[in-house]
Amino acid sequence: MKPMSTSTDSTHSSKENKSNRGKKLDGSLSFIPDDVIFYEIFPRLPVKSLHRFRCIARSFCGLTSERKFLDAVRRYGPRRQLISFPRLLPLEIDLYHADFAVSPYGLGAIPTTAIQDPFTNRCIYINIINGFMCRSNESRNVVIMNNATNEVSILPNYEPPLRCEQHYVYFVYDPHTDIYKVMRTVMFRTGTGSTTALMRYSIFTLGYQIWVCFDHPGLRQYGNSRSVCIDGILYLNKFCEDCGRHVMGLYSVEDDAFSSMLYPNGLCQSKYDDCHLIEINGSLAIIDIHFIMADGITLWRKKKGSMLNDESSWVEQRINFPMDWGKSHRICARYYFSNNLNGEIVMGKTSILEGNNCWILICNVDNETWREIRVSGIVNQVICGDLRVVEYVETPLLLSQISHPK
Repeated sequence: MKPMSTSTDSTHSSKENKSNRGKKLDGSLSFIPDDVIFYEIFPRLPVKSLHRFRCIARSFCGLTSERKFLDAVRRYGPRRQLISFPRLLPLEIDLYHADFAVSPYGLGAIPTTAIQDPFTNRCIYINIINGFMCRSNESRNVVIMNNATNEVSILPNYEPPLRCEQHYVYFVYDPHTDIYKVMRTVMFRTGTGSTTALMRYSIFTLGYQIWVCFDHPGLRQYGNSRSVCIDGILYLNKFCEDCGRHVMGLYSVEDDAFSSMLYPNGLCQSKYDDCHLIEINGSLAIIDIHFIMADGITLWRKKKGSMLNDESSWVEQRINFPMDWGKSHRICARYYFSNNLNGEIVMGKTSILEGNNCWILICNVDNETWREIRVSGIVNQVICGDLRVVEYVETPLLLSQISHPK
């Protein structure tokens, strides 16, 4: 008969098990350094799997909020596509997740799943940075979401000035200080009959609970701007100075400071409103879509590290569409351009005539080559050309773990 274990034996066994938890696993895994496991293997796991580790070991909770680990997740984590577009009836934006990795050849149809919308009225702004999604509706409500952790945070209400004529929202991030902010730009008039339009900018820093307002009389926004945030700087079109000169507006996330930058010389003033601002390999790029219904697009790329208003820092590049596209992929100015994590240009195309399928068109800027991916499972009542595709990596960081900026 096997003797019963005494309490002393149990205590000894428990201590032995705890001591073994910190040891490496037997077999081939024993040769894998901890840094490889924590910063190269774990970041490749889905966020839901990472949070299961949080339930097993408390020490893992600290890892999922560690800056080094989060940077590794952004580098190695599974990529997802956020697909959004306004439906024809009713006029509101639908969101879809497309779970796939973009292959070099783009073969096969990609299924999608719908995302629950926290708003009851139409969404007018959406952006996603480091796995955090910012959305704003026509009632000026703003919400920050992490779909991977099922978190939703509604920002405090904001009461704009009387006689508000324009209201826009932008979600920004500074990698140097690890600060996330939401910026509002509001144009209003002081009273009835006033001919002077004033601009007011309001900033909400995630981790705080208030909007901070300030005026910038020297720089005004005159329309819904296309924007891109690169290395802590938000670039926006449709801005002008008091003298009437059209410029790009620049906002520094770290300094809460505005400045301006001139457009390339070859981009005439009539094209300013038609250009898209995107990021390519860490640098600003402008897509001139004024003549996009021709056989290709014109791209202006700013040299990395160059001075803001250095006229020689812009490089013009013409990228033609494939000859075999023909009428199957007729591109128009209403299409939305973005970039993926490989530094490629991405745009989405759909049509009511194509049933419940849409296409993701991807351009490798360096090789000037295109590929296409068919996406299935999207409703067929879609306004042609308003499809937006954004590639991102989910984050295990909880909204409550976003630290207060120092």
